[in-house]
Amino acid sequence: MTRLTRFTDAHAVDLWDTRFRWRSGERLRDRTVDATWQRVAAALGGSGGDGGHWRSRYAAAFGAWQILPDPRLLRRAGTERAVPPLRTPRAALNVGAFVIDAGGARARFDFERFAATAALAVRLLDDAAEAFGVDHGTLRLEVGLIGVADAFASLGVDYLGGDAPPLAQAIARSLALGALQGASRLARERGARGEGGALASLWVSRELPAALADAASNNHRHARLTRVRPQPSLARLANGASDGIEPAWLRPGSMEGVTPQALRAARARIAAAMQAWIDAPIRTRP
Repeated sequence: MTRLTRFTDAHAVDLWDTRFRWRSGERLRDRTVDATWQRVAAALGGSGGDGGHWRSRYAAAFGAWQILPDPRLLRRAGTERAVPPLRTPRAALNVGAFVIDAGGARARFDFERFAATAALAVRLLDDAAEAFGVDHGTLRLEVGLIGVADAFASLGVDYLGGDAPPLAQAIARSLALGALQGASRLARERGARGEGGALASLWVSRELPAALADAASNNHRHARLTRVRPQPSLARLANGASDGIEPAWLRPGSMEGVTPQALRAARARIAAAMQAWIDAPIRTRP
């Protein structure tokens, strides 16, 4: 039985209805948000022998709020409107969706599932580039993050405290390794798209498992895999998840007594802890 997507935030429903729901004139095409997921997945999953498998996996990840696809795909993929050229296709992994037993004494982060989903996001964006991208050499993907502060809260970790930066670093490392594994498989399956070398240079200073050493050095398909920056529309759609690495308490009235300076300092520490594992400079709100 197909699991139905559950909205828990009225603003998320409104955003989907006004910005991402497919209508043809007065005809309503996306009757539910699951129809939106299926539409985007079908536009990307291809028609090969394993196309159905990937379409199913994409739709399941969307419906579980684990991957939020590029807003341009949400609006147009699989509709009569042309998707604009995707020079840097992007998606966001919702970190908060990977906490097991959230809020309880046994709460823990599922690093294995998170890394596997990062690999899936790379395939999703590679498919998007194949379907709607511009053939300009190696791919510059943007697998990003939302819900970091939500995950901290579910795990009982204080955003302002000393446990937040090392946890953020572990999450960034898991993202990077999962994305590299996904990119390695695609490089073998689909071949090169340019001169290569750019991705390998990003991994020079990183602690790289031996099993992935060749993946980093021989990947001539992807120049970049990860980029963390604000993605407010995707965060809002994911039932009001915290945006990027921003504190969840930016919501009005929820951080009484905490100064903006303290929040900025905590955010800077988290960004610094993550940066070594992210392929582009981390961007935050002003």
